[in-house]
Amino acid sequence: MARKVFIDPETSQIRPFWRGHLFLFDRPLGPGYPVQAATKLLAIFALLEFILRPLLAAGARWLTLTERPWWTLVQVTILTLLGGWLVTRFAGVCLSQLGLHSWKNWSKTEKLYFLQVIPIAIIVFSSVFSESLKGFWTRSDLGQIGLYIFLPRMIWGFYQEFVYRGLLQTELVRRWGTLTGILTSNLLFTFGPLHAYHFALSQGNPSHLWIFAATFGIGLFFAILYMRSGNLWMVGIMHGIGDWFIDGLAQVSKLAN
Repeated sequence: MARKVFIDPETSQIRPFWRGHLFLFDRPLGPGYPVQAATKLLAIFALLEFILRPLLAAGARWLTLTERPWWTLVQVTILTLLGGWLVTRFAGVCLSQLGLHSWKNWSKTEKLYFLQVIPIAIIVFSSVFSESLKGFWTRSDLGQIGLYIFLPRMIWGFYQEFVYRGLLQTELVRRWGTLTGILTSNLLFTFGPLHAYHFALSQGNPSHLWIFAATFGIGLFFAILYMRSGNLWMVGIMHGIGDWFIDGLAQVSKLAN
């Protein structure tokens, strides 16, 4: 009875407008790819995060590219496109099987939730970072900001969700179950190569370690949202918006007016 009233989208008395906020999506994620592709997905994750991304970073430092405004865009674009190519060509998995559905295939609940949450997130972040946004729209370099900061931050947020939720979490949940799979993938997201640099930053300021608590909490929210909705676009875009406000605005001052 409870399932009919609250969970089943065909019989639920909760309107689609509210269902997303309760994580009552119509299409919970389940691995739709063949079992033989499972190990390949984990191999792609390891290749991207433990080999290729560190090599790109080291190569950029050696070639003194890290200070070039275009480098971040090039780096995240290479990683994202390469990851998508490896998933489809090497692992033989359709991107839709990892939650990259076209808009027309989104459920009504997904669309309504997305169209509510994105404006709310932008309003909340704009309020929190109001000081950083003062005079933003009067700057003469908005084109550079859009190309070299906003766009890379959006792609970077999507890349993180694609790798840690789309590849790693999906496969670990399939192997070990929901709880263990989500917790393990989120622990790697929090303390693994993606955020390990915070350990070095905390040596002179131990309070900086609290960043891991925030990272784990935010990651857990995205993990559950992805698990319940099966929509990788949604968490990727939300993550990208967060990266833009939290990290992107801090870079804006580095661009010349």
